[in-house]
Amino acid sequence: MGVAVSPDGRTVYVASGRGNSVLVVDARTRTLGATIPVGQRPWGLALTRDGRKLYVANGRSDSVSVVATASRRVTAAVTVGSAPWGVAIAP
Repeated sequence: MGVAVSPDGRTVYVASGRGNSVLVVDARTRTLGATIPVGQRPWGLALTRDGRKLYVANGRSDSVSVVATASRRVTAAVTVGSAPWGVAIAP
């Protein structure tokens, strides 16, 4: 599914789709660092410019999860329209 890379290039976030989570991968070692539970069928991902927040489009939950990347926890879930596929962040 969706992929986002941290501004420093050290961390890769991968939407797992049916896994209902975001996988956090260390880009240098290519190992799984964490699994963050989010809504159903996460597809699209977007990071803020500073890399502090990750937004996750949850297609089957009709929501967008907001993840604090430092703690690797969902801080909010925003109800949106039907079956969101992607997220875009504008400056």
